[in-house]
Amino acid sequence: MSDSERYVSLDAQASGQSRNYQAGRDLYVNESGNPAVPPTVIPLSQTGRMHGDFVGRDGEIERIFAHLQPQGEGASVSSVLVLSGLGGIGKTELATRAARLAVDQNRFPGGAVSVDLRGYEALSDLSVYPHQVYSPLLKALGVDAIDPMPENVGPQFHAELEKRAGAKLPVLILLDNARDPEQVLSLIPDSHIHRVIVTSRNAIAPLLPGAINVRLDVLSPEDAVSLIKVKARRELPLASGLDLAKLCGHLPLALSVVGAILASDPELSVAELSGELTQEEQRLEGLEHENVAVRAAFERSYVRLNEFHAAAFRSLALAPGTDISVEVAALLLDNQELKARRALRHLLNCHLVEAGHGPGRWRMHDLVRLYAAEQAQRIDSKESRDAAQVRAVSYLSDRAELAAEWTNGHPRNQSSYGFGDRSAAMEWLAAEASNLVASAEVAAELEAFDKSADLSSSVVPYLINVADFSSSLSVLSIGIEAAKRSEDRSRLAGAYNNLGITYTSMRKHRDAVRWFNKSVAIARSLGDRGAEAKALINLSGALRDLVGVEAGMEPLERAMRLGGGESEGFGLTNAGIALRESGRFQEAEKVLRQALAIHARKGARKAEASTLAQLGTAIMQRATRELTPALLQEGANYLGAAIAAYRDVRDRQGEAMCFLNLGNAFSLAANLKSALEHYQSALELSREAGDSHGEGMIMAAIGLALVTRGEKKRGRSALKEAQRLLEPFHEPGRKQLIAKHLQDHDG
Repeated sequence: MSDSERYVSLDAQASGQSRNYQAGRDLYVNESGNPAVPPTVIPLSQTGRMHGDFVGRDGEIERIFAHLQPQGEGASVSSVLVLSGLGGIGKTELATRAARLAVDQNRFPGGAVSVDLRGYEALSDLSVYPHQVYSPLLKALGVDAIDPMPENVGPQFHAELEKRAGAKLPVLILLDNARDPEQVLSLIPDSHIHRVIVTSRNAIAPLLPGAINVRLDVLSPEDAVSLIKVKARRELPLASGLDLAKLCGHLPLALSVVGAILASDPELSVAELSGELTQEEQRLEGLEHENVAVRAAFERSYVRLNEFHAAAFRSLALAPGTDISVEVAALLLDNQELKARRALRHLLNCHLVEAGHGPGRWRMHDLVRLYAAEQAQRIDSKESRDAAQVRAVSYLSDRAELAAEWTNGHPRNQSSYGFGDRSAAMEWLAAEASNLVASAEVAAELEAFDKSADLSSSVVPYLINVADFSSSLSVLSIGIEAAKRSEDRSRLAGAYNNLGITYTSMRKHRDAVRWFNKSVAIARSLGDRGAEAKALINLSGALRDLVGVEAGMEPLERAMRLGGGESEGFGLTNAGIALRESGRFQEAEKVLRQALAIHARKGARKAEASTLAQLGTAIMQRATRELTPALLQEGANYLGAAIAAYRDVRDRQGEAMCFLNLGNAFSLAANLKSALEHYQSALELSREAGDSHGEGMIMAAIGLALVTRGEKKRGRSALKEAQRLLEPFHEPGRKQLIAKHLQDHDG
């Protein structure tokens, strides 16, 4: 017996007091000439009481119920509703429950029956077609006198439905597990008073006249935990329950399996079971209990694919990342994009892939991906799998390098893989960032260490801009190891510099200083003056934030002595920051304007954003000192320009700080309403970026603005929240200021 056959149950009988109607007088013969199992039809009124372990799906139940309004005001125009979705998603249980609820409300006095069309049994000969069920359907509807001529039974079935329609006796027919329209079309009643629910793993609704499609998704995390709890018949710790549900991909079948495992082994803890399922290679094996297996549910869909679609399905499991483009799918399949797109569309119709995050993108359910990977390892050679991944990784690496050029540059001539403008490059990085991180790891596993290091270098600036520091640290650890393995010290110096920038952005300045120093040392040993200057400039900024302005001056001066080149503008920006923080505002303005001209000429948009922000802040600080409203407006204008530049490169933290400074400008101008509006914009951006330090700074500014304007209660609340948020950070000056205002406005 094959693996798939091992999980197939052929005795599809109803439980409890229900009665099965089978065409016992007919002997059905399949294509091989062997007798086939007769179809089973079950009156829904006789399926026994509903189980109490149904969880969630309130929205879907409501939508199905709206369809099951057979007559009168509010009735659905269509008589056919198709529930479609991945194997194990819970279509049958949902359809049966909705149908039973409708029957219990006496919505179908003409009768309600369920037919299992067995469209996905391991043995395709078991599939049921209309000519096999006319007779048992009539019997289930209470018709005893069946025409003895087989060719007359179909017309008799439809005549009976028409008779009941004329008598205002609507009938409900549930056609479960339909694989193709031919199993369904001839069973659809002519009269719209009747209702049909079809469940299918295929997108057959467009092929059924007027059918409505409801595509089922997995359960929410909360409902997934509830389903495990119900099936396990025990309480679950929420955190470990959520972890276990996530390992199951929130798929109802998988959740029911782990619930059954927990119910059968009272000594097994949720955390222990999660531990068993953590290893991806063994997860599907762990999602089996008795004669139920998640793997078997997927196999019943996979075995019906033709050779090309099956190869496409397997190739998708080789993708670096989970949300892939058509271009990457074509490279994995080693075929034309048009053919790849058509294959993906077919797999979507089979619910073996899902629409990804954006047009032309695709993804697999986690458990389906594991099954596809199993099949790829079983069927495809290691050489072909490796070649597919090399094609995909090389493409992503080349494009990532071209996209990264737009962050702090203005490329004039890019290859055919390139981007027409910065917006297109940023959009691509946003879509592919997680895949680029995964590609760096795949490249390292393939021992393509140069590609791995280059992918890390290309994607990190974008990850820092969007404040995804965990991914930045993860991909940098891969890139550093790859650079070491390839003995490429130049790439290693760049990786250490990026690691320092990441830690600086996280406000972990001691760690940043350590890695910048390593980058400086390697660059100097290689005689790479440009790389050394870059690392020194970044070291200067980290030391300035950690110790003070004076501490950052020495490495900055060393960088400037190394020469201009690409680092000239960055050096001037940092010099301007140092002058501004020393209170030398007019000197800072002069230097920052010089830096701004260089960045604008080179198209260094991220550096331009930072310089605009610093210039605007310097002008605002001078305006405060000199009490010059015109300067305050000029500073606000520069900050507005900085916001636009930060948006261009997706730097949410930088944008938030600009809104913070704009709020400060309005606060200084005694316009509390506008100040609070800008602070709120800053707060939303910081929270979106997960920047608790930035959030703390903004809450401090809000608190100071409020208490200064006499709103002591609101102000103190904001200041206390700022204290909490800033507690983990080295911010002695700001913390003292907050404490002083809390003390001054106590009570």
